[in-house]
Parts: sequence; structure tokens; C-alpha cells
Amino acid sequence: METKFRFNKKTIDQIPIPAQRLRLYDTGVAGLILELSPAGSKTFRVYRKIKGQQVPVTVTLGKYPALSIENARRQAIEKLEVLSCGVNPNDQQRSKKLAEISLDEVYRDYLDAKRLTDSTRTGYKRIVETYLKAYRFKPLGKLTEEAVKKEHRRITQASPAQADLVMRFLRALFNFAHYEYRGLDNAFLFEHNPVHILSHQNLWNKVPRKHTRLTKGQLPDWFDGLETVRQQGNPFSISVCDLVETALLTGLRRNELIGLTWNCVNLKEHTFYIDTAKNGDPLELPISDHLFALFVRRKALRNESAYVFDAPNRHGKIVEPKKILAEIVKQANVTFTLHDLRRTYTTTAEALNVGTYTIKRLLNHRTRRDDVTAGYTVLTPEELREPAQRIEDAILRQAGIKTPEAGLDKTLTSLLEKLSENDKRELIFDLSEKRHGAVEHGR
Repeated sequence: METKFRFNKKTIDQIPIPAQRLRLYDTGVAGLILELSPAGSKTFRVYRKIKGQQVPVTVTLGKYPALSIENARRQAIEKLEVLSCGVNPNDQQRSKKLAEISLDEVYRDYLDAKRLTDSTRTGYKRIVETYLKAYRFKPLGKLTEEAVKKEHRRITQASPAQADLVMRFLRALFNFAHYEYRGLDNAFLFEHNPVHILSHQNLWNKVPRKHTRLTKGQLPDWFDGLETVRQQGNPFSISVCDLVETALLTGLRRNELIGLTWNCVNLKEHTFYIDTAKNGDPLELPISDHLFALFVRRKALRNESAYVFDAPNRHGKIVEPKKILAEIVKQANVTFTLHDLRRTYTTTAEALNVGTYTIKRLLNHRTRRDDVTAGYTVLTPEELREPAQRIEDAILRQAGIKTPEAGLDKTLTSLLEKLSENDKRELIFDLSEKRHGAVEHGR
């Protein structure tokens, strides 16, 4: 049959369904074709080479008869004009589609591209579904500077801190979209970040960071309340109490401890390993004396779960300890959060003059990229063992669990705690030299 003719409805309707794909060419508009499939579909397309390219470009217009011959010719002429300028209409369409990508699509691409903890993902999900739900399925570009300011004001009425948190996340999404989605000639589709208007107009709420922690006077009651709940004998309560005590004596984050598995614990070497740290860096730490006894006790209570702080649920680990934490607060009459325990640990370490890099390593805080000294500071579990033990001892002494040193030992400990790491090294060197000299003199 003739494959080149001026398209008309009568001829096209009379063409039988082909046994294999058939391509018809319109003589009315050069470059307009109609493809017939064995399934019976008829699709208008533009088929034309771009100047300088060997392979023709195929641009789909629509299906016949939903798309009439007249409209197909009109669209074909528009696409052919674009092709004559050396632009691929398919690329143009993809660019347009990306420019209209929804906030939800950017959010999901962001999750796929980033290494994030489960708790971080849960937090982001809550932001998108709760605070940004009005824009969730709209194009990201709908969040203009005015829209950003309006949403920030709205959320601030309920929680200034939450409003800033939501906008920081939105800023991260725009930063991600800036480099992730490109248009024709690799041009940025999201060149401007509208959240920057909050900085330009000084609109951030700037909620001060919390500084709450357990004081020396609260520690005895806190440990008493913890032990009271632990003695109730409920396996879940015991597991949560052990986790909470470990949080205080290590300064580690909640999820780092909840995710700790027995294959990351080496009781023989008195070390344990955090491989799911918040900043993505692995962390190997020493197990101090009191903590070692706690780990041994947990080992004896171990069930089939792989987690150190197990729980009788389908996850095999603690998921939400709120009820037990509330019970500890009630029994101790001391209000606290798990992050307060991290601040308590850090404050104790500072009071003992533990070096900054040592504290950062114990807490698994990432140092700045431009901190050259940090790159040369390698702290293994053995280098961390002495400061970790001192911090644990200090907390337990304040709680009345560990007996303070008496007499000269107490005085020496007090003096040593006030010295910096460099001063301690110099003192050890001086004492070593004096001892060596005394031995030589004795000869």
C-alpha cells in the first residue's frame, strides 16, 4: 500500500490493522508521520533530523483520532520550527517537566540521594506531611519568597523552633534541586533559593539552643529513680534503664545506642563499635569499668535479638522508650531528656579539662574540614580509655555510687582534673626524669 499521501480521515480510517508496525508519511507537512501498531493504535509523531546530527529525532504528538489530523499538523509545524533551531523538542519537554517538579518529588529524590538515619527520615516525613502539606504536590517553584515568609510566620505562631527547622529543611531541598535538575544546555532550573529571604530580612526566630542537663545535686536522685524502675523486673523496663544509663556514661545519641548490636561489642578487648553514627563516620570506643559490668549483665539477659538493648517486639530492639522515661522522671522527681544526658556528659568532660579533640571523638562530633590539626589527631580506643574512665568516675562520684578518694589520693585527683592534657604530659615527663635521676644518684 502507498505509505506517502496527504493524510485524510477517510483514508486513515480504512487502513487495516497491520501485522507489524507500519509508518505512514504525510505529504501535507513533511516530517509528520502516523505509526500504526499490530495492537491497533495509531500515533502521530514528528520524524526529522536535527542539523548536524545523523540520527533523526522522534517526537510523539498524540494518538489518532483523539488528536485530529489538523491539530497534529499544527503541532508538527511547531515542533519542526524548534528542530530547525537545533533544539530537540524532547529535551525541551523534559526541561519543562523538571521545572514543574513537585516538592514531594524533590523530597523523595533527596531521600534517595542522601545517607540518612531512620529518625532523620521520620522527621523529614513529618515536616512534609504536616507543615508543608499545602505545597506538597505543587511545583517546587510555587514556594516563592512571599510564600516562604508566609509559611514561616504561620508555623512560628505554634512553635518558633519548629518554624526554623522546617525552613532549614526547605532550604536544603532547594539547594539539592539547584544542582540536581538542569534544563537545556545544562542551565540551572532552580537558580534562586527563596529561603534566603529569611536571612536577608533577619526573619529567623533564632531560638537559643537548650542548655539543660543533670546537675551534681540531681544525679543521686536520678540514679535512685533509675534503679527503682529497673528493679520492677520488666524486661523492657530493664533494657530502657540500661540504655539510659549507658547514654549518660558515654554521651552517645539515642539512635546510636538503640541500634547497637552484639557483633559490635568486644567484651574481651573492652571496646564497642558504633557503625550507624549520625554523621556517617564509624566510631570505636572503650568500655569503661562500670559500663563493662552493665554490658556483662545485659549479655547474661540476652535473648535471640541481635541488639544489646533488646525489646520483646517484632523489631527486637527498643523503638519508643517514652513511657519508661516518664516513669524514671516520676520516681526520681528529676525532669530530663536523653539529650540532657549527652550535655551532662560533655559538661563533665569539660570540667575535667579533657581535650577538645578527645571530647569531639568521644561524642562523635565531626571536626571542620579546614581544621588541619584534627586531621593529624588519631584517637584509638586505647587513647580514649583514660579520659572515658575519668568522665565515668566523676559522674558516679557525683551520684554517690563511687566512693571519692580519701586523703592524698583525693587531693592528687582534684589537682590532676584541673590540668590540661599538655600539662599532664609535662608532669609525667618531669616525674619520669626526676625518678630516673634519683635512680642514677642512688647508684
